[in-house]
Amino acid sequence: MSTFPPIERSDWLGAPDGLAPVPGGSVTTPEGFTAGATSCGLKPSGALDLGVLRSVRPVASWMVDTINALPSAPVRLNRTRDRARLQAVVVNAGTANAATGSPGLDDARRMSERAARGLELDPANVAVCSTGTIGERVDLGRVLPAIDTACAAQDAGNGMEFNRAICTTDRAPKGGAFRLELPGGAVHLGMAAKGAGMIRPTMATMLAYLTTDAALLPADVQEVTRRAADRSFNRISVDGQMSPSDTLLVMANGVGEPLRGDDLQRFSDAVTAVCRWAAIQMVKDGEGAEHAVRIAVTGARDAAEAERVARAIGESPLVKCAIFGRDPNWGRISQAVGQALSRTPGVPADLAVTLDGLALSDPGAPGVMARPEYDVEVSLGRGSASHALWASDLTHAYVTLNAEYRT
Repeated sequence: MSTFPPIERSDWLGAPDGLAPVPGGSVTTPEGFTAGATSCGLKPSGALDLGVLRSVRPVASWMVDTINALPSAPVRLNRTRDRARLQAVVVNAGTANAATGSPGLDDARRMSERAARGLELDPANVAVCSTGTIGERVDLGRVLPAIDTACAAQDAGNGMEFNRAICTTDRAPKGGAFRLELPGGAVHLGMAAKGAGMIRPTMATMLAYLTTDAALLPADVQEVTRRAADRSFNRISVDGQMSPSDTLLVMANGVGEPLRGDDLQRFSDAVTAVCRWAAIQMVKDGEGAEHAVRIAVTGARDAAEAERVARAIGESPLVKCAIFGRDPNWGRISQAVGQALSRTPGVPADLAVTLDGLALSDPGAPGVMARPEYDVEVSLGRGSASHALWASDLTHAYVTLNAEYRT
């Protein structure tokens, strides 16, 4: 197994043999993908804030999105489309177009139609995503001309510009490209993602776009996407807050014989590893985060209980403050576990907690907590189920950033 910067822990990614980064690669590294990006003033800084990503040939695609009961207008629009045939996406940052009612839905539809016209596609094949401040409509007077510009600028060399355009509070874009060696020949995977705050997936404010020049059957793209999301973006938390805009879109435009059997399984493992690579970067970004931890819960009665305990620990403000303070505080972890297990049947938990294998009482425990990445291992001793969740600490910077987000 291998790892890829900026993730240091090889055991966190589970990358299959034959997967390697492409130096200088981006979401448009796979053959047949182009992008364009521009600034239309939605970000006060004047930075890139609108991007268009497309495949120049038909795709097999799939999209998963937020389970928030108040989804954004773009999410609502995308749900009316055939998720298996999404060939392009237009994305703006700075305004989320969420909690905007019917007018916001009309805005999203006009964005899709404008991009489709510029790309010479059917609007039904163009997805829309927006990220930024909730409760504000996009300024179509700025956005629609910018879509024209981004469509006219389509080029395979614009992948990182697209990635930068979709970011909001991110310290850096989360993207790149990978090459997967298979017996029948190499395929490529590209990633562009954003996310740093309002991260609590069951789809995490995150957006992620994975491209590949592998040939896949539509049903396999759907299965690969759902599996990857469940094992990556749905296993991270920065602040326990669920965005109305979360979206993962996978587009496969390969031609020829579709991947099958062992090749398909290795490809699926690669997609999961690349998604996990992007997801953990969101945790490490975490709007001021200084530490990323994997909370590995074992010995639970069932999978649901294991996840509930992992989330209780990873989303506890007290535990997150202890992680920031490098304080191996047994009480805060045991309290979170006890809260998660309240009113549950079964034998009482026989709780054991270690940090990268060291007991909390070990003199070396604070040294482990000084590492930027480490495991918090929690054994409940009352079953055989397990779950892993990646979480960040809670810092002064997070409070400052979110207190000053609009002011």
